[in-house]
Amino acid sequence: MKNQKNYIEEAGFAVTVCKADGEIIYMNQKSRKTFLKPGDEDLIGKNVLDCHPEPARTLLSDLLAHPRNNAYTIEKNGVKKLIYQTPWYDKGEYKGFMELSMEIPFEMKHAIRTPKPDAGAKPRRKPCSPNSIIDLKPNEVFVFGSNLRGSHGGGAALVAYQKFGAVWGEGVGHFGQTYAIPTMQGGVETIKPYVDQFIAYAMQHPQLTFLVTRIGCGIAGFTDEEMAPLFRAAMKVDNILLPGSFVKVLEK
Repeated sequence: MKNQKNYIEEAGFAVTVCKADGEIIYMNQKSRKTFLKPGDEDLIGKNVLDCHPEPARTLLSDLLAHPRNNAYTIEKNGVKKLIYQTPWYDKGEYKGFMELSMEIPFEMKHAIRTPKPDAGAKPRRKPCSPNSIIDLKPNEVFVFGSNLRGSHGGGAALVAYQKFGAVWGEGVGHFGQTYAIPTMQGGVETIKPYVDQFIAYAMQHPQLTFLVTRIGCGIAGFTDEEMAPLFRAAMKVDNILLPGSFVKVLEK
């Protein structure tokens, strides 16, 4: 919209945005003041990887290639900062990364707030995805276990390919009314980054409901007890519905 105020431009924290290949496309005032060195005119058009020494460069390169959230704190010259890096999307398509950098106190108040339950009310149980998914509403997404090659030849992957728009050759991400999470490349630890990426994606698309199948518990050969903990963060995401067997493990 024309004349719409850019509230981020004059914010008290640094915002830097780059494309998926690392090219910097936006820096707000605080970011320019923080990262421009004497003699630098601008960093727009430069590659963000060239602005980071090792090991940060390698980590950022991996985040660009395998988008997921990354948060940490640093201390430099007596100043403590919170760094939050997260992928950004345009119409559901991954476009790159943005970083927020803000100064924070060394000692911060931490409050834990829990809703006060109604007297006599039973704890609300998280809804589960259907055991058998044969059709989808327009806003629903079928989440299935895939392989990195995107060879959707069996199990839930075949259903996703034949019925809901999964693309042959695409083993990661949102295609049609499906979301693919690779599970065939190694142990559980190799699956976790893709699950984290999926949860972040779902949180950024609250208009969609993601129906998770028993990912990894078919052809991949894992158990519910091995796979469910990877989705623990999804228990607090309203638009992700997990299979009942996962919820049962996580509620123990």
